[in-house]
Amino acid sequence: KTSTMLSARFASRLLRSTGRRNYNFASSTYVSAFGDLPTPSFDTLRSQALKYLQDDFKKESWSSDPVTTILAGVPLQSGSVSDTVDAFGGVNGKIRHASEQEIDRIIEHVNSYTPPVIDCRTAVRAIEDELLSVYPGLLIGNQAVDFLKQDGVTEIEESIQANVVERRMNDSLLSDEQAGLVVIDRSPAFVGCVSNFSNFLDLFRKVLRNIELGVPCVVLSRTNTTQHSYRWTALLVELMAKHGVDAGMLTYASSDLEGVKRILGSSPPTCPSYFTCSRDLAMAVKSARPNTVCSTGGPNTLVAPSLTPGAREAIRFSAGIENSGQCTALRHAVVGGGATKEDVEGIFEGAPVVDSPEDSLERGEFSGVFPHSPMHPTPPGYTSVPSYPARYKISGDLPEDGLEEYWRNVFVDVTSTEGKVEAGTEEAEGLAKWLVRNQPITLAVNEDTALAKELFEKTGQVVYTVGGEDGGYALTCQARPQEGEIFGEFPVRRTLSSYTKYPVIVPSSTPSYNALMDKSYLAEVGSSSHPPSLPSAASKLIDAVKDVTVKGYCRVVGSYLSDAVGPKRGYGQRTALWGLQRPPLSGSVTAARVGSDLDACAAKLVPFVATNARGQLEVSVTPGSEAEAVLRGVEGLMVTAESEEEWEARSGAEAHYNVITAEDGLGAETFPLPGHFVSLYLGVGHIKSTKGEDEEFVEVFEGSEKWLKMAA
Repeated sequence: KTSTMLSARFASRLLRSTGRRNYNFASSTYVSAFGDLPTPSFDTLRSQALKYLQDDFKKESWSSDPVTTILAGVPLQSGSVSDTVDAFGGVNGKIRHASEQEIDRIIEHVNSYTPPVIDCRTAVRAIEDELLSVYPGLLIGNQAVDFLKQDGVTEIEESIQANVVERRMNDSLLSDEQAGLVVIDRSPAFVGCVSNFSNFLDLFRKVLRNIELGVPCVVLSRTNTTQHSYRWTALLVELMAKHGVDAGMLTYASSDLEGVKRILGSSPPTCPSYFTCSRDLAMAVKSARPNTVCSTGGPNTLVAPSLTPGAREAIRFSAGIENSGQCTALRHAVVGGGATKEDVEGIFEGAPVVDSPEDSLERGEFSGVFPHSPMHPTPPGYTSVPSYPARYKISGDLPEDGLEEYWRNVFVDVTSTEGKVEAGTEEAEGLAKWLVRNQPITLAVNEDTALAKELFEKTGQVVYTVGGEDGGYALTCQARPQEGEIFGEFPVRRTLSSYTKYPVIVPSSTPSYNALMDKSYLAEVGSSSHPPSLPSAASKLIDAVKDVTVKGYCRVVGSYLSDAVGPKRGYGQRTALWGLQRPPLSGSVTAARVGSDLDACAAKLVPFVATNARGQLEVSVTPGSEAEAVLRGVEGLMVTAESEEEWEARSGAEAHYNVITAEDGLGAETFPLPGHFVSLYLGVGHIKSTKGEDEEFVEVFEGSEKWLKMAA
């Protein structure tokens, strides 16, 4: 009778949990978060922005009302005042850096504040609706002045739609916490604002999505372009008071770099830090704050068989987008036909130049450059385009790894081949390996579906676009996550943990990155005599796990995978496929050091053993251990018995796409939400055609072996 009651209780909770997990990437309920979205008016948003810039914006206010620390709704004004600068280094206002005593007050608040209300969704969503109905002109306009952003309208349009998707994911997360399945950590979250896309990524995704689930936020000032994020923070403080949200939930820390370091260094390790930044900065933050979740850049790449007019325009637009101010701006082009100096300089003939962000908005021109933009000195090996602020380099070889970004400057490295790069060639293989080592955000391939498929299968980008003359050339700078064009800025997979705790997927629930599975729930799942139905190899592996909590987590991960695998169709005008993916099908493997402790690493093996990625995993075990006996019984799994010294000697081999160890305790001591956990080891993202309803594209790519599937 007792066993029957336990089984019924387990079954009930499992049904509840699987029905509410749309915060786990690609799950069936994640899919249900899309669709039925509002339809914003681009023209109305643009008119509101232009009205603000032309009639309402007061330049002098950014000096008379300096950027200032706001703590519990109160400005702290005893610090020293200095200049702020815009994206190009021009003075655009004043900032009052917090004094040492004010820094102490911020630190005390972060260490002692307890949110009085957990569920703030009603008030926060009323605030959000007001921001997006009454204040979009201010949000777009301030960012245009500060960052010199040309297309803030599309960002707000995306926010209006994507916010709805991510609200639904937050609803599920809170519901599962109330059901005892997950635990959301409500330590204050630090938000290091990005200079571009701060309205969507920071104001909405990081700040409001956290606050609505009871997570306090501390917005950090920047060394440049800090005015617009301060202005929306100050506005948000006012709206929180109006709608009854406790003032302690939001802090603005106006500080110099040393003060920011002191705040971060004096805060609990449970406080998450959310940044979107360069890889260098991400590494610095992550080394000081292990609980850091970062999005980073990468050398976005476009491939075309030759410099046709369509390819020229795609390169020009992708490279110049917002004065090379988007994270998806092109940095590297691979073109066939032996491109010459005249060919490349011809790309920029007649390219638009805009006088100001206001000029861009009025003309609807979002890939122009500003004549007053500061230029880096031309580095060795690069050539300046006459009469246009762009630099380029032509080479028959791929660029060296670690290509410099040159943010806000148009730089294009052109890899030029005599013939076009075709599928099945050494050139295609070399390009695939370069993409894996450098991890661009986006890859655009034109006029060659076979090459696009090979590169999709042999690399691990998040955003792939396939285009050509028929339907429009693929750009590096196009993705609409609210329509299933899943977005993410990932570091190189093998070194990912040096930059971020988890890869950041858009859309997703931001508070979920600092949430864990409830251990009592996992123990219940692990002790049940009715485990989920999984491939036999995965079931045997999980059955060998001794710790009941770890076993429960392995079962939850396996159940998540069985629900989430397979490609999904997008929902927009372009034809997109998205979902979980295997690691690159390039012959490289993921190596996992298990040693003799199976429990410590078992959960990390499940995403491979349970799926068609099993053959891409090599497991290292201690000779003669029980772990060796268990894992050698898993059909199709590569097992190497070796000492710790032998493992250390070869774990740096280039043949390893990724290396997994038990050192971080994930899946054995702490239990992340399954979607985030699996994203550490397997691929996520989308591939799209520029054409709508492109069934030929679907036929080619839907059957790709890259998509994750459950093993037989």
